[in-house]
Amino acid sequence: MQRQATWRLCAAALAITALTACKTELGPGDGNGGGPNPKPYPTLDGNAPQSFSLSGIDGKAANTAESFDAAVAQDANFIAADLVMSKDGELVALSSPDITDITDVSSRSIYANRKTVRLIDGQSHDGWFASDFTLVELQSLRAKLPGSTTPPGNASTGRILSLNDVIAYVKRQRKTVGLYLQTQNPTYHSQLGLAMEDKLLAAFTAAGYTQESAPVMVRSLEVAHLKALRAKSQVRLVQMINGAPTLAPNGQILLSAPYGQPYDFTLAGVSTTYAQMVTADGLTQIKTYANGISPWKPYVISARYLDKNGDGQPDDLNNDGLLDYRDREMMPPTNLVTLAHAAKLFVHPWAYRNDVTLLASDFKGQVAAEYKLFYEVGVDGVFSDSPRDANRAR
Repeated sequence: MQRQATWRLCAAALAITALTACKTELGPGDGNGGGPNPKPYPTLDGNAPQSFSLSGIDGKAANTAESFDAAVAQDANFIAADLVMSKDGELVALSSPDITDITDVSSRSIYANRKTVRLIDGQSHDGWFASDFTLVELQSLRAKLPGSTTPPGNASTGRILSLNDVIAYVKRQRKTVGLYLQTQNPTYHSQLGLAMEDKLLAAFTAAGYTQESAPVMVRSLEVAHLKALRAKSQVRLVQMINGAPTLAPNGQILLSAPYGQPYDFTLAGVSTTYAQMVTADGLTQIKTYANGISPWKPYVISARYLDKNGDGQPDDLNNDGLLDYRDREMMPPTNLVTLAHAAKLFVHPWAYRNDVTLLASDFKGQVAAEYKLFYEVGVDGVFSDSPRDANRAR
């Protein structure tokens, strides 16, 4: 991959500023949250923010028909699915190339000898991997919730789906449901001779997904992969923006490996971080190959611990003897949405969960309050484990 010499390195911190909005077409959705009297929203197109289900919701294993059924029942505008590659070059709906904890493979003695160690984005994994199984073999397994030892309820539950199966599923629905795909670890797959791009585009062509208006979007953490797709397709592409999964006490997003930059940048020796990609210059670069960004939500509004008594320790705001997100206070919005909209990029943050332990103190346990705050800032859609709640908050 060529060095990304055109990326300008700017300060990693996002400035706080007033919010503005501009308009362009985003795509399928109900436009006004289902109500008869549309109200203005500070989104890119002025329509209501859209709801995107996470790939696993309602206690169902991710990327299964059962999870998709729950998303459709909750009126998600788009259902999300993750993609990896099988040994025989098929795109499969799984949330990681490492299938050890997301399928029942460890209980299948026939595959015991396939346990191995692999590096995925520079991190060592010990287990079983989709790239060592054909599609037929993968579909002999069953998906499960991470950490669960409970077997699927019956032979038809938790079936592992190919991309073609997922496309057929959405096309069977009586109402238009968009498909939001996340390609997992493109560089890892390319290094195995299992490049994802042409397979993905062939599936899109067969499905009639060739234009920007098609009810499909693709997001990825990597840049070269999205650029390769853009060179051959007009479907909507989305640059994901990552960060270490735990915020610093002061709300700062940490950029430790492997979360600090796209892995293709790491291999190419490019120093640009995700934080630099969401500056004005970085977003201008993203616009050359993508239609939007999908940042971890603290990039839009972060949350910090307080130390009101000055003892050098975060305060236990709810006095429950624990220290978690409920003891954080929301910070002022960054200018990310403003900058992205100015660059004609939509903003789809992740992930919103119906879990009070993940809500900052400001929201007082009310999930709707979190959605409303982000909607006021102007996000164009949200990835949620409860699309119904996301819709009701509009």
